[in-house]
Order: sequence, then structure tokens, then C-alpha cells
Amino acid sequence: MSVILEALARQAHNNPQRTAVTGSHTALDWGQLAGEVARLAAGLSGARTLGTLLVNSPAWIVTDLAALRAAVTHVPLPSFFSDAQLLHALRDARIDTVITDNPERIAAMVSVQGTDRIRITGQPYTRMQLQQAAPKSEQVAVAKVTYTSGTTGTPRGVRLSLDTIETVAAALARAANAGSSDRAMALLPLSILLENIGSVYAPILSGAEILVPDTAESGVDGSSRVHAARLAAALQKYRPGTLIVPPGLLKLLTLLAQQRMVPDSLRFVAVGGAPVGGGLLEDAAACGLPVYQGYGLSEAGSVVAVNTPANNRPGSVGRPLPHVRVLISPAGEILVQGRTYAGYLGDPVRDGSAVLATGDTGYLDADGYLYVTGRMRERIITPFGRNVSPEWIEAELLSYPAIMQAAVLGNGHAQLHAVLVPSSPEAVAGLQQAVTATNARLPDYAQIGGWLIADAPFSAASGELTAGGSPRRDVIEQHYSGQLDRQQGHEQFL
Repeated sequence: MSVILEALARQAHNNPQRTAVTGSHTALDWGQLAGEVARLAAGLSGARTLGTLLVNSPAWIVTDLAALRAAVTHVPLPSFFSDAQLLHALRDARIDTVITDNPERIAAMVSVQGTDRIRITGQPYTRMQLQQAAPKSEQVAVAKVTYTSGTTGTPRGVRLSLDTIETVAAALARAANAGSSDRAMALLPLSILLENIGSVYAPILSGAEILVPDTAESGVDGSSRVHAARLAAALQKYRPGTLIVPPGLLKLLTLLAQQRMVPDSLRFVAVGGAPVGGGLLEDAAACGLPVYQGYGLSEAGSVVAVNTPANNRPGSVGRPLPHVRVLISPAGEILVQGRTYAGYLGDPVRDGSAVLATGDTGYLDADGYLYVTGRMRERIITPFGRNVSPEWIEAELLSYPAIMQAAVLGNGHAQLHAVLVPSSPEAVAGLQQAVTATNARLPDYAQIGGWLIADAPFSAASGELTAGGSPRRDVIEQHYSGQLDRQQGHEQFL
């Protein structure tokens, strides 16, 4: 039996009236949560592959656990996906059943065989039966298919076994020293694998309360938009103990902490998903935020390494979790061996114990701490033959409050350039100072030679961001190629 479902049953038996999940409009104790999961699971008996298009809520958690109990493959559908990406996921995974709070969006893109209204946690939702071909027979039990953001705009479905998911969740709970008194708050969409494992499964294994405010209350909309005042109010209301944040959200959290708008309840803030500049980590620590950087990828079940209160080396992403072995290839690529994914949808089933080439570059220090330096294919080669990771420089730029987004470009140019999105109109005046300060932290070959202000913030809709929020530098470079060419040897050079 699933260790997550065993933990749920244990809590429902031992602590039935203790709060398990708190949302914006409803709360469930452990007994109610177990009952809701059992009822919904019974209604999934005819489903093979379940897609969920739901905002963060207790109902999302119930649906996810019900799929686990019914042994139905669950495919979380990110609401921040474009229509083209969402349609691809529906077809690629051959989803036959959808539970959603946005049925109009699903009905506009696929043939619907039937619909009915169901209630989950007392709220109405729509269950839709889709006209889909049956999935191909798998030689491995797939508990979840999570879609990567996709650097080309077309996300890939990552097959994950229950064993991989539960092993990572248990390791993460131990690394964070999670306990039943914890309050884990989910800010990012639960359709993101890291949030699902770190803010739902790990708390269930430790008996902690899960806090799941909706978008309107948390202020975190999709994968990259945040309303600062709402976030501050939600943090003060819910007083979480643990959070998972990407660097952009850590930056805002640090600004709020500097204004004393963050509660003193936080004990473990995990940051990952993209490179984090040393300046940002220093600022976060200076205002008392308990920040621990980690590293992972969907293909490895979300988390590979993480710093902890007992073993924290700022600048690194921590030591690898016990169930994986990290190696560095002769070319500097990070390799992971242990419980990993069972291949992409459409590809042959993969041995989850085989070595996984991550595509990331890095190194291990003498004490076993892992450092991530960039992406293999994102390297910029300077005219002087030096390899530079743009993520490294972007992370340093983003350490400064004046800069909301940054893309570093350089192939084919005499110097590195940056396209910058200021954090506000007033912040424009501080961009030059931020670039100058960044250059002071970098070796000469990695310094920014020129910069320009973006016409508009980067977004997935414009094609300048992946769905996961990473810059698509080829698209950005093409957009600004004329300005970059004119800038060579002229204005805004340092």
C-alpha cells in the first residue's frame, strides 16, 4: 500500500479532529480528509487517466489523493499553460477524465463525451468524460505524469512511479526535519511537482497541517505573477512554518521581510527552480529569513539535493538526498543515479535506476556539497574562448531590487549584453547601479558590456519565458537583435 495513504489513514485514526488542510473557504480535519478521499476515489473506478485543471484548494489535494487511492494515473494540468500546451497535454497523456473548476476551457479544445457535477469538500466541480483513445499498455506502473515547462514551448510528460514519488517525499520531510506541529503553505500552483511533493506529500507523511489559500488570497497567480500586498496579508494570516519559493518569490519575500511584513513563524524556506544569486541569499539571511537552497528536476522526482539547518553551505544547493548518487561527467555535467523517472510519454519505458544526465553543469566540493553553474546548452562562448553560464549572471543581476527580470545574451557579440525589466518605473534610475555592482562581483570575462530596457516584461504568452518562468534567450535575442546590434560600441557601455 502507498506510504502516503498509510500516513493519511494513521492520522485519521489517531488524530481525526486535528486540522489537516486549511484553505481560503474551507478546512478539513484528518478524519474529514480521509473520508473525502475515499468517497471521490470510489467515483473514479472507470477512469484510466485523470487530468485535473484546478486552482489551489483543499479540493485539489483531495482529488490528487483520490487518484492515488483508486490507482488512476494523475496528470495535473497547469492553469498557466497556454491553450496549445494544455491541448498537447490532454492528447499526449490520452486523458479520459477531467475534474475541473474551468470546464469551459476544456470544452473549447477537445470533444467531451459527457459531464456531471460533483461536490468535493462541499464545493461544486465538473467531471468531464473525454473522447480519447485508450492509453498504450505500460510496462511500468505510472502514478503521475508531470509536464515539464518545455524550452521549445511543447511540454514533455514525465512518467513517475509511486515508489519514486514517495521516496523523494520522505527524504524531503527528513531533510526539513518536518513534524506534526509544522504548517506547510503552498504558494505555487500544486500542479508543479515540487509544490505537490513538498507541500502536500511531505506534510502528510509528517502529520503537519497543509495551508492552501487560493490565488485571490495568496496573491501568487500562475507561475510568475505576484501581488505583494496580498502575499504579505496571507503570510500574516496563516503564519506558515515552511514555504517553497523560486528566486523571484524569494526576492519579494526578502523585500517584505525588510519592511517587517513577514511573520516570525517561518523556520524553513526552500528556494530552488532557478539559480539564486549570492547577493539575494545574503540579503535574505540578513533580514532573518531561514532560507535553504536546493536543486532538482522533474525527471528526478523534483528534489536531488538541498541545504538543511544542520548542513547548510550558502552558494551550494546542499548535499544530495540519501536515495540518490550524484556524479560529475568529464564535461562538467551533473549526473544523477537512483530513483528517477520512467521515461517521457511517447518514448520507451526507461529504467528508473539508470544514470540520468541532467543537462545542468556543476561540481561537488570536498565535503560533498553540490554547486550548479548553468546549463550545458545555454553556455555562451566569448570571443576569447571562455564558457559563461548566463544563468549565473542573471542570478546576480536579480539580486538587486531594481531588476525584476533579466536575460543575458552574448553569442556572436564582442561583449555580453543584458535585457532588463525594471521592478517599477521608479527603479529605472537604479539599473545602471545594479549592473555596475553586479560586474564588481564577476570576473572580467563574465561582466555585462551593455544593457537595454525591455519593451515589456517577459512572459510565456509572448514566447519569451518557458511555462516554468525561465527566459527563452533565443526568442529574446531575436526580439532585440536590432537594438543590440546598434548598441555595439555606443551607449550604455561600462
